[in-house]
Amino acid sequence: MKNRYVGRTFIQPSQTMRQLGIRIKLNPLREAIRGLRLVVVDDSIVRGNTTKAIVTMLREAGAREVHVRITSPPVRWPCFYGIDMPTRAELVASDLLTDEVSSYIGADSLGYLSLEALTETAAGPGEVPGGPGAAPRLDKGLCTACFTGRYPIPVQDQVQGKELLEGLAPPR
Repeated sequence: MKNRYVGRTFIQPSQTMRQLGIRIKLNPLREAIRGLRLVVVDDSIVRGNTTKAIVTMLREAGAREVHVRITSPPVRWPCFYGIDMPTRAELVASDLLTDEVSSYIGADSLGYLSLEALTETAAGPGEVPGGPGAAPRLDKGLCTACFTGRYPIPVQDQVQGKELLEGLAPPR
């Protein structure tokens, strides 16, 4: 069961607050889980804390297998356009392969939606940004920077996180 009154845990300012929020937000129903092979579907994995906690709680509740499917590509780059995301070093998929992330979160398997499938789905059937005759683009006008590292507005190479852009941290 998910407590809908707990906000997004990935934007909490400290690791302790994020982990506490996860434990308050989620309650496994042992009777409904024990002995089953489960597939958990989520929108994304940012740091991996929430997904790891979910997999751990499901195993503690008696799940035989836990498979995770994510409806986005791996988040490998921070967002500087209004989403409160961590630095690249804090993103679990920034330097890990899918099997390594799966091992980190404790899942039996992990699968992500491909960038191609995401952009195709988001643009809708037959839509090509720019109108008839325009050359199709892989990203179809969507910002995919958190998946690809290709930002639509140039970002300084030394930027390590949102604090630098907000003037809260000196450049390195």
